[in-house]
Amino acid sequence: MAEVDKNIEEMNLEKYYEDKITNSGFKITKPRDTIIKILSKASNLLTADDIYMEVKNDDPSIGVATVYRTLELLTRLKIVCRIILGSGRSYYMFSRECAKETFTYMICNNCKKIITNNQCLQSAVKVRLRENAEETIMKNCKLQVDNYQILFTGLCEDCNDTGR
Repeated sequence: MAEVDKNIEEMNLEKYYEDKITNSGFKITKPRDTIIKILSKASNLLTADDIYMEVKNDDPSIGVATVYRTLELLTRLKIVCRIILGSGRSYYMFSRECAKETFTYMICNNCKKIITNNQCLQSAVKVRLRENAEETIMKNCKLQVDNYQILFTGLCEDCNDTGR
């Protein structure tokens, strides 16, 4: 039953993004559709190269430049979030509330694993931080914050347990 619910949710999510693209005056092209499907099924952050490798398996006629252009458009439309972590490398993900989420990550200094969507990490930071930060920045700096990232570095659970 949960698998059926997940499939319905994925279909609705894809439809939501397709509507957002067409309502912005763009067409649903094969590359855009393919990239949206790849991102909707991803359980972790993907680089443009990761996405390209998956796209290439699905349709070898789609080039790497098309992937980058499509990701740039989807980012501009706030369909995809571009996340730049400590290494300066760009990662991509999407969600309905892409522009209004606070993203919290941890990069393991040893194995370089990127930990995302960690409930414990999210709870430790708390949503209240976001509200206070946005209000303070708007009041004192006259800047509107859409989203921000919090990046921690250290050792992941596996590396910490093995004492690496």
